[in-house]
Amino acid sequence: MILTEVFANVEDINDLEQYHIETCMVKSDDLMKRILRVTSDHGNDYGIRLAEDSEGLENGSAFKIGHHRLLVLSVIPDEIIKIVPKDIDEMGVLAHMLGNLHKPVQVEAGKITLLFDPVVVKTLDQKQVEYTVEKAQLAEPLRYVDLTNGK
Repeated sequence: MILTEVFANVEDINDLEQYHIETCMVKSDDLMKRILRVTSDHGNDYGIRLAEDSEGLENGSAFKIGHHRLLVLSVIPDEIIKIVPKDIDEMGVLAHMLGNLHKPVQVEAGKITLLFDPVVVKTLDQKQVEYTVEKAQLAEPLRYVDLTNGK
């Protein structure tokens, strides 16, 4: 079965108990793909082919696969580095450094999040920057900054 349209995010479905749910585990990087092949926890294979102008995938994206049946994407937790810069100067230095290392990051509420990388850890240690390493389920894939579309 080829799925072409996200029905909703599972968190936005009020009557979720009315559905039989199949789940498939995907990597956070898979959320950036428009074409994807997945296998559900029920052993069923599905193809996902989204239009170029669609919203894209996120943790919890749900597809209708029948009457009161859903396929839900669940992101496998990633090992991530979280950095809370102590001031604007450190934020600038970190932004410059991570840009030079060509790492996709997420900056939100004064925190920098990126996927675990031993080169980044070594660099942060050398620069004596405080950070934590933890497992987290990313709701959206980490992306490079796209300066062409205003985001």
